[in-house]
Amino acid sequence: MLRAAEIPHAFTTRAAGNQGRGGAGDPQAVRANRAAILQALGLDPAHHVEADQVHGAVVAVVGAKDGGRCVPDADGLASAERRTVLAVHAADCVPLLFADTRLGAVAAVHAGWKGVAAGIPVEAVRILRERFGSRPGDLIVAIGPSIGPCHYEVDEPVMERMRRWPWWREVAPVNERGLWQLDLRASCVRQLVGEGVRPERIDVLDLCTYDHPELFYSYRRDRATGRMAAIVAMSGTPTGGNG
Repeated sequence: MLRAAEIPHAFTTRAAGNQGRGGAGDPQAVRANRAAILQALGLDPAHHVEADQVHGAVVAVVGAKDGGRCVPDADGLASAERRTVLAVHAADCVPLLFADTRLGAVAAVHAGWKGVAAGIPVEAVRILRERFGSRPGDLIVAIGPSIGPCHYEVDEPVMERMRRWPWWREVAPVNERGLWQLDLRASCVRQLVGEGVRPERIDVLDLCTYDHPELFYSYRRDRATGRMAAIVAMSGTPTGGNG
């Protein structure tokens, strides 16, 4: 739906090279890889903003003044300023991209299990609603490739934090080892729908990063690995309608 709405965005694959900073790869190569993707999207690298990603539930509001920054203590970014490019990076965690075409607001969120348990999808909807006036029913959300429940076995400390959600049993069936196969994408969808996002406006790319080494980096599979990017920006003018 983001494509139909002509929202510049991307979920990258290994073909785009490592997009992650820090210990995930050579900084010069990462900068070149990022610049190539932004150029392909028609976006200006000078307007690129990324989240520091500390596995929390903070969604920071950013704008033109933040171009070139890595925003500390944030796992999500939101903006209503034209051409501000929001980016998060992942190699198993769930990337989520949001757009409100009526008001011209966008958000990008990185959701690992800690962020999912803490409700970062809910926080993104709250920030868009309270800071920009977005109506949850107007939002378009795309959920990118992440590790699937097929390869995401978790233990009691994880489930202890997931049990705050009344539907936890439906997203974490018990396996033969007495542990749980957690579905992070389904957990995000549950949170979004609970906040009033319409199910038909949520696109889920049902691809497991662990299961497709030819396409995706996976931390759980490889440990030392690169990162994919999830990128979104708002260009043009708001529609003024329901998106």
